[in-house]
Amino acid sequence: MNTGTPISRRTALEGMGAAVALPFVATGAEASPARRVEGKVALVTGSSRNLGRATVLELARRGADVIVNGRSNREEAEATAAEARSFGVRAIPILADVGDEQQVNRLVAEATERMGRIDILINNAAYRGQSSLVDMTTEEWRQSAAVNFDGPFFCTRAVVPGMIANRYGRIVTVSGLNSFHGRPGWAHICGAKMGAVGMTRALAAELGQYSILVNHVVPGAFVAHPDPESIPVPRIGLAEELANVYAFLSSEDASYITGQTFHVNGGDIRY
Repeated sequence: MNTGTPISRRTALEGMGAAVALPFVATGAEASPARRVEGKVALVTGSSRNLGRATVLELARRGADVIVNGRSNREEAEATAAEARSFGVRAIPILADVGDEQQVNRLVAEATERMGRIDILINNAAYRGQSSLVDMTTEEWRQSAAVNFDGPFFCTRAVVPGMIANRYGRIVTVSGLNSFHGRPGWAHICGAKMGAVGMTRALAAELGQYSILVNHVVPGAFVAHPDPESIPVPRIGLAEELANVYAFLSSEDASYITGQTFHVNGGDIRY
Protein backbone atom coordinates (compact mmCIF):
# COMPACT_ATOMS: atom_id res chain seq x y z
CA MET A 1 0.00 0.00 0.00
CA ASN A 2 1.32 3.41 -0.92
CA THR A 3 1.74 5.55 2.21
CA GLY A 4 2.71 8.73 0.40
CA THR A 5 5.83 10.85 0.59
CA PRO A 6 6.89 11.61 4.16
CA ILE A 7 7.30 15.23 5.16
CA SER A 8 8.71 16.30 8.49
CA ARG A 9 6.66 18.73 10.56
CA ARG A 10 9.77 20.84 11.20
CA THR A 11 10.33 21.22 7.46
CA ALA A 12 6.66 22.02 6.94
CA LEU A 13 6.63 24.81 9.49
CA GLU A 14 9.88 26.51 8.60
CA GLY A 15 9.85 29.58 6.44
CA MET A 16 6.08 30.05 6.15
CA GLY A 17 5.13 33.57 5.14
CA ALA A 18 1.95 35.63 5.52
CA ALA A 19 0.18 34.16 2.51
CA VAL A 20 1.92 30.80 2.20
CA ALA A 21 0.16 27.56 3.12
CA LEU A 22 2.05 24.35 2.53
CA PRO A 23 0.19 22.01 0.18
CA PHE A 24 -1.15 18.84 1.74
CA VAL A 25 1.26 15.93 1.58
CA ALA A 26 0.10 12.65 3.03
CA THR A 27 2.50 11.55 5.73
CA GLY A 28 3.84 8.04 5.88
CA ALA A 29 5.94 6.55 8.65
CA GLU A 30 6.01 9.83 10.55
CA ALA A 31 2.30 9.60 11.38
CA SER A 32 0.60 6.28 12.05
CA PRO A 33 -2.86 7.03 13.49
CA ALA A 34 -5.20 4.25 14.48
CA ARG A 35 -7.27 3.46 11.41
CA ARG A 36 -10.55 4.15 13.15
CA VAL A 37 -12.40 4.95 9.92
CA GLU A 38 -11.20 1.84 8.10
CA GLY A 39 -13.97 0.28 6.02
CA LYS A 40 -16.26 3.30 6.35
CA VAL A 41 -17.56 5.22 3.34
CA ALA A 42 -17.14 9.00 3.36
CA LEU A 43 -18.65 11.71 1.17
CA VAL A 44 -16.75 15.00 1.26
CA THR A 45 -18.42 17.81 -0.69
CA GLY A 46 -16.28 20.33 -2.50
CA SER A 47 -13.35 17.95 -2.28
CA SER A 48 -11.67 17.93 -5.67
CA ARG A 49 -9.07 20.50 -4.53
CA ASN A 50 -7.66 22.55 -1.62
CA LEU A 51 -8.79 21.68 1.92
CA GLY A 52 -11.48 19.29 0.71
CA ARG A 53 -8.90 17.33 -1.23
CA ALA A 54 -6.66 17.17 1.84
CA THR A 55 -9.58 15.77 3.83
CA VAL A 56 -10.34 13.09 1.23
CA LEU A 57 -6.70 12.00 1.19
CA GLU A 58 -6.45 11.89 4.99
CA LEU A 59 -9.60 9.76 5.25
CA ALA A 60 -8.28 7.47 2.52
CA ARG A 61 -4.92 7.19 4.26
CA ARG A 62 -6.77 6.09 7.39
CA GLY A 63 -8.64 3.40 5.47
CA ALA A 64 -11.97 4.96 4.47
CA ASP A 65 -13.50 4.60 1.03
CA VAL A 66 -14.24 8.07 -0.33
CA ILE A 67 -16.56 9.91 -2.69
CA VAL A 68 -14.91 12.98 -4.22
CA ASN A 69 -17.39 15.73 -5.08
CA GLY A 70 -16.85 18.77 -7.24
CA ARG A 71 -19.29 21.06 -8.98
CA SER A 72 -17.98 21.08 -12.55
CA ASN A 73 -14.29 20.16 -12.93
CA ARG A 74 -14.28 16.44 -13.66
CA GLU A 75 -10.54 16.32 -14.31
CA GLU A 76 -9.74 17.62 -10.81
CA ALA A 77 -12.23 15.27 -9.16
CA GLU A 78 -10.88 12.25 -11.03
CA ALA A 79 -7.28 13.18 -10.17
CA THR A 80 -8.11 13.43 -6.46
CA ALA A 81 -9.97 10.10 -6.55
CA ALA A 82 -7.01 8.45 -8.28
CA GLU A 83 -4.67 9.78 -5.61
CA ALA A 84 -6.98 8.46 -2.88
CA ARG A 85 -7.02 5.01 -4.50
CA SER A 86 -3.24 4.87 -4.13
CA PHE A 87 -3.88 4.19 -0.44
CA GLY A 88 -5.64 0.93 -1.32
CA VAL A 89 -9.22 2.15 -0.83
CA ARG A 90 -12.14 2.66 -3.17
CA ALA A 91 -12.59 6.21 -4.42
CA ILE A 92 -14.99 7.62 -6.98
CA PRO A 93 -15.62 11.14 -8.32
CA ILE A 94 -19.19 12.43 -8.70
CA LEU A 95 -19.95 15.94 -9.94
CA ALA A 96 -22.91 17.78 -8.42
CA ASP A 97 -23.85 21.29 -7.33
CA VAL A 98 -24.74 20.90 -3.65
CA GLY A 99 -26.97 23.97 -3.83
CA ASP A 100 -29.29 22.10 -6.19
CA GLU A 101 -31.61 19.65 -4.43
CA GLN A 102 -32.07 17.37 -7.44
CA GLN A 103 -28.34 17.16 -8.08
CA VAL A 104 -27.71 16.31 -4.42
CA ASN A 105 -30.31 13.54 -4.50
CA ARG A 106 -28.65 12.15 -7.63
CA LEU A 107 -25.21 12.41 -6.01
CA VAL A 108 -26.26 10.47 -2.92
CA ALA A 109 -28.23 7.88 -4.90
CA GLU A 110 -25.28 7.21 -7.22
CA ALA A 111 -22.79 7.13 -4.35
CA THR A 112 -24.96 4.71 -2.39
CA GLU A 113 -25.46 2.46 -5.41
CA ARG A 114 -21.77 2.32 -6.22
CA MET A 115 -20.32 2.26 -2.69
CA GLY A 116 -23.10 0.45 -0.80
CA ARG A 117 -23.77 3.12 1.83
CA ILE A 118 -22.55 6.45 3.21
CA ASP A 119 -21.25 6.44 6.79
CA ILE A 120 -19.57 9.86 6.90
CA LEU A 121 -20.62 13.19 5.45
CA ILE A 122 -18.39 16.25 5.56
CA ASN A 123 -20.18 19.35 4.26
CA ASN A 124 -17.09 21.14 3.02
CA ALA A 125 -18.39 22.86 -0.15
CA ALA A 126 -18.54 26.64 0.17
CA TYR A 127 -19.35 29.81 -1.74
CA ARG A 128 -17.43 33.04 -1.16
CA GLY A 129 -18.12 36.35 -2.83
CA GLN A 130 -17.83 39.82 -1.35
CA SER A 131 -20.51 42.48 -1.61
CA SER A 132 -21.62 45.34 0.62
CA LEU A 133 -25.16 45.14 1.93
CA VAL A 134 -26.45 48.07 -0.13
CA ASP A 135 -24.92 46.67 -3.31
CA MET A 136 -25.79 43.04 -2.70
CA THR A 137 -28.27 41.56 -5.14
CA THR A 138 -30.89 39.04 -4.18
CA GLU A 139 -29.16 36.64 -6.55
CA GLU A 140 -25.90 36.96 -4.59
CA TRP A 141 -27.74 36.37 -1.33
CA ARG A 142 -29.49 33.29 -2.74
CA GLN A 143 -26.28 31.89 -4.22
CA SER A 144 -24.54 32.05 -0.86
CA ALA A 145 -27.52 30.52 0.93
CA ALA A 146 -27.79 27.76 -1.69
CA VAL A 147 -24.24 26.49 -1.22
CA ASN A 148 -23.45 27.44 2.38
CA PHE A 149 -26.78 26.59 4.03
CA ASP A 150 -29.09 24.73 1.65
CA GLY A 151 -26.21 22.48 0.57
CA PRO A 152 -25.51 21.03 4.04
CA PHE A 153 -29.27 20.65 4.55
CA PHE A 154 -29.84 18.87 1.22
CA CYS A 155 -26.82 16.57 1.68
CA THR A 156 -27.61 15.74 5.29
CA ARG A 157 -31.27 15.05 4.58
CA ALA A 158 -30.28 12.77 1.69
CA VAL A 159 -27.80 10.62 3.65
CA VAL A 160 -29.61 10.40 7.00
CA PRO A 161 -32.21 7.73 6.06
CA GLY A 162 -29.41 5.30 5.24
CA MET A 163 -27.55 6.21 8.42
CA ILE A 164 -30.69 5.66 10.49
CA ALA A 165 -31.17 2.25 8.88
CA ASN A 166 -27.55 1.35 9.71
CA ARG A 167 -27.71 2.95 13.17
CA TYR A 168 -24.46 4.75 12.45
CA GLY A 169 -23.34 8.07 11.05
CA ARG A 170 -20.86 10.91 11.31
CA ILE A 171 -21.79 14.35 9.93
CA VAL A 172 -19.61 17.45 9.99
CA THR A 173 -20.76 20.92 8.94
CA VAL A 174 -18.26 23.69 8.29
CA SER A 175 -18.24 27.47 8.56
CA GLY A 176 -15.33 29.86 9.01
CA LEU A 177 -13.81 32.26 11.50
CA ASN A 178 -15.29 35.30 9.75
CA SER A 179 -18.77 33.99 10.51
CA PHE A 180 -18.08 34.33 14.24
CA HIS A 181 -16.43 37.75 14.39
CA GLY A 182 -18.10 39.25 11.30
CA ARG A 183 -16.54 40.65 8.13
CA PRO A 184 -17.65 43.64 6.05
CA GLY A 185 -19.12 42.54 2.74
CA TRP A 186 -19.85 39.03 3.97
CA ALA A 187 -23.34 39.39 5.46
CA HIS A 188 -24.68 36.76 3.07
CA ILE A 189 -21.87 34.31 3.83
CA CYS A 190 -21.72 34.83 7.59
CA GLY A 191 -25.50 34.57 7.85
CA ALA A 192 -25.69 31.31 5.92
CA LYS A 193 -22.77 29.70 7.71
CA MET A 194 -24.03 30.64 11.17
CA GLY A 195 -27.33 29.03 10.17
CA ALA A 196 -25.40 25.80 9.73
CA VAL A 197 -24.27 26.04 13.38
CA GLY A 198 -27.87 26.10 14.60
CA MET A 199 -28.79 23.25 12.26
CA THR A 200 -25.89 21.19 13.60
CA ARG A 201 -27.04 21.55 17.19
CA ALA A 202 -30.64 20.69 16.36
CA LEU A 203 -29.65 17.64 14.32
CA ALA A 204 -27.31 16.43 17.06
CA ALA A 205 -30.25 16.46 19.47
CA GLU A 206 -32.50 14.72 16.96
CA LEU A 207 -30.19 12.07 15.56
CA GLY A 208 -28.10 10.98 18.53
CA GLN A 209 -30.58 8.21 19.34
CA TYR A 210 -29.55 6.52 16.07
CA SER A 211 -25.82 6.76 16.83
CA ILE A 212 -25.52 9.58 14.28
CA LEU A 213 -23.17 12.27 15.56
CA VAL A 214 -23.27 15.79 14.14
CA ASN A 215 -20.55 18.38 14.81
CA HIS A 216 -19.36 21.69 13.42
CA VAL A 217 -15.83 22.82 12.52
CA VAL A 218 -14.68 26.43 12.17
CA PRO A 219 -11.38 26.74 10.29
CA GLY A 220 -9.21 29.78 10.85
CA ALA A 221 -6.35 30.95 8.60
CA PHE A 222 -5.54 28.09 6.25
CA VAL A 223 -5.17 30.12 3.07
CA ALA A 224 -4.21 33.69 3.98
CA HIS A 225 -4.05 36.05 6.95
CA PRO A 226 -3.12 39.76 7.01
CA ASP A 227 -0.72 39.22 9.92
CA PRO A 228 -0.07 35.55 10.71
CA GLU A 229 2.53 36.46 13.34
CA SER A 230 -0.28 37.96 15.43
CA ILE A 231 -1.85 34.51 15.85
CA PRO A 232 -0.78 32.81 19.11
CA VAL A 233 0.50 29.96 16.94
CA PRO A 234 2.15 32.46 14.56
CA ARG A 235 1.62 30.97 11.13
CA ILE A 236 -0.90 29.87 8.53
CA GLY A 237 -2.45 26.48 9.29
CA LEU A 238 -1.47 23.37 7.36
CA ALA A 239 -4.14 21.58 5.36
CA GLU A 240 -3.30 18.33 7.14
CA GLU A 241 -4.03 19.94 10.51
CA LEU A 242 -7.61 20.65 9.49
CA ALA A 243 -7.99 17.29 7.75
CA ASN A 244 -6.91 15.57 10.96
CA VAL A 245 -9.79 17.21 12.86
CA TYR A 246 -12.32 16.08 10.25
CA ALA A 247 -10.87 12.57 10.37
CA PHE A 248 -11.07 12.49 14.16
CA LEU A 249 -14.72 13.57 14.19
CA SER A 250 -15.42 10.93 11.53
CA SER A 251 -13.89 8.16 13.60
CA GLU A 252 -14.77 5.84 16.45
CA ASP A 253 -12.53 7.97 18.67
CA ALA A 254 -15.25 10.66 18.65
CA SER A 255 -18.03 8.28 19.68
CA TYR A 256 -19.33 10.49 22.55
CA ILE A 257 -19.03 13.88 20.88
CA THR A 258 -22.00 15.52 19.19
CA GLY A 259 -23.52 18.97 18.82
CA GLN A 260 -20.16 20.66 19.37
CA THR A 261 -18.33 23.46 17.57
CA PHE A 262 -14.59 23.00 17.07
CA HIS A 263 -12.44 26.06 16.32
CA VAL A 264 -9.24 25.20 14.47
CA ASN A 265 -7.46 28.55 14.25
CA GLY A 266 -4.14 28.50 16.13
CA GLY A 267 -5.73 30.61 18.87
CA ASP A 268 -6.66 33.48 16.53
CA ILE A 269 -9.98 33.74 18.38
CA ARG A 270 -10.33 32.06 21.75
CA TYR A 271 -13.56 30.77 23.31
